[in-house]
Amino acid sequence: MRTFSVKIGSRRITLSDRMIQENDYRKWWIIPVVAGVYLLPLFLNEYSIYLMNMLAATIIGAVALDILCGFCGQLSLGHAAFIGIGAYSYGICHMTLAINPIFSLFIAGFTGAFVSLLIGIPSLRLKGLYLAIATMGFTFITDEAVRFLRAWTNGVEGFKISRIIDIGFVQLNSGDAGFYYFIYTLVIVAVIFSRLLLESKIGRAFTSIRDSDVAAEVSGINILLYKVLCFAISSFFASLSGALMGIIIGMISPEDINIMQSINYLIMLVIGGMGVVYGAVIGAVLITFLPEWISMLSNSFLPMTVDLSILQYLIFGLLILFFIVFEPNGVYGRWTVVKGYFKTFPFNERKVGRIAWIYRWR
Repeated sequence: MRTFSVKIGSRRITLSDRMIQENDYRKWWIIPVVAGVYLLPLFLNEYSIYLMNMLAATIIGAVALDILCGFCGQLSLGHAAFIGIGAYSYGICHMTLAINPIFSLFIAGFTGAFVSLLIGIPSLRLKGLYLAIATMGFTFITDEAVRFLRAWTNGVEGFKISRIIDIGFVQLNSGDAGFYYFIYTLVIVAVIFSRLLLESKIGRAFTSIRDSDVAAEVSGINILLYKVLCFAISSFFASLSGALMGIIIGMISPEDINIMQSINYLIMLVIGGMGVVYGAVIGAVLITFLPEWISMLSNSFLPMTVDLSILQYLIFGLLILFFIVFEPNGVYGRWTVVKGYFKTFPFNERKVGRIAWIYRWR
C-alpha cells in the first residue's frame, strides 16, 4: 500500500490509498461543538429533547461497540444482550432493591463487565465469524434468561423503570433538560475515555491485536488478557447505555433484546467509521435520526399505502452497500481525506508527482 507523509508544523499527516490517519491533538473545534450541545435544549421541545437523550444513550452504546470491534477487531453480535443486561440490572437495583440511582448505574455497568468475563474467556478464543456466531448465541441466551427469571424481570410483561433519578441535590426527569445535561456529560466522559484509551499502552495493544494477533503475540502481548479486558470495557459502557435507555423509555422487555439491535450498532460503525471514536458518534447520530427523516419524507412525498418499516430497511440496506463498496472508512474517513487534501494543497501526492515530472524535463 502506497503511503505519503507530510509534516506541517507539529502535525504529521499520512496518506494512503485507503485512509488518511491524522495525529492532531489540538482539536479546538470540540469546544464550540460541546458549547452548542449544552445550549441546544434552549431551542428544543419536549419530543426533541427525548430524541436527543436517546441519541446520547445510543452514542455511548456505539462507542462501546467501537472499542471492541474498531479498536480490537473482535466482531460481536451480542451487543444488544449487554444493553439489556444493563437495563434490567439498573431496574432491579433501583426499583426492587431501592439502591440509589447513581450507584445503580455503576452496578449495571459492572454487572455487564462481569458477565462479559464469564463468556469472554471461552468465546474470545474464537475469531471472525465464529466469534460473531458465539456472541449472537449469547443474545438468545439472555432473552431466554429474562423470560425464565420472570420473578425478578416480570418476563414478557416488561419491567417498568422510573424515569426520575435522584443525584443527591436534585431530581432529574428523563424528559426534562436537566437529565439532558446529565446524560450528555456522561457522553463526553465516555468519548474522552475512549480517546485516551486508544492513545494509551492498552489501546496500542488493542490495535496491534486488531492488525495482526500473531504479530502482537510475538511482540509479547498477552492476546487473551487484552481481548478479555477489551470485552469487559466495552460491556461496561454497553450496559451503562442500556441502563440510560431504560430510564429514558421507562420500560424494558425481552423484545428489546434482539439481534437487529446489535446489527443496528454495527451499521453505525460502518457508516460513521470503525476504529475512530468520532466515527461512532457520527454513525449514532445518522442512525438515530434517519428513521425520523424517512418518516418526514414519506409523510410529505409518498402515498399512505407505503409500509414505513419496509422503506426504512430498504434505505438501511442501500446505505450499508454504499459505504461498504464506496466508503469503507465511513463518513469520518472521508472527512479526514478531504481535510488532509486541503491541508497539504497544493503539495498533495498527485500534485507533487506532476511537479516532479515537469521539473524533470526543464
